[in-house]
Amino acid sequence: MTISKKDLFFTQLNSIKSTIEKSSDSQKKEHIALYIGDSFNKIISEIEQEFPDLKSALPQKITSSGIYNRVSKCNINYLDLEIATETTLSLLKLVEK
Repeated sequence: MTISKKDLFFTQLNSIKSTIEKSSDSQKKEHIALYIGDSFNKIISEIEQEFPDLKSALPQKITSSGIYNRVSKCNINYLDLEIATETTLSLLKLVEK
C-alpha cells in the first residue's frame, strides 16, 4: 500500500489540529515546545518541496529566540500553531495531486 505525500501531510497536520482542539483556552496561550516547532517546520519544508506553488502562501517557519530559546520554547503559542495548521490544511485542499 502506498500513501500519497498529500495524505501523509493531511494526517500529520490533522493530528496537530485535533490535539490543539482538545486543549483548554489557557493551554492554547502557552508557548509551544521547541521540538513541536521543529516538527511543524519539517512538515512545511516537505510541503514546499512537494508543492512548490504553495511556498509563498504557506505559514512562516516557527522560530525560537531570546528567553524562549533558553527554555526550549518557540516564539508562538498553541493558538498561533492552530491557525498555521488550519491555513496549511486549507492550502493543501487546493492541490490536485
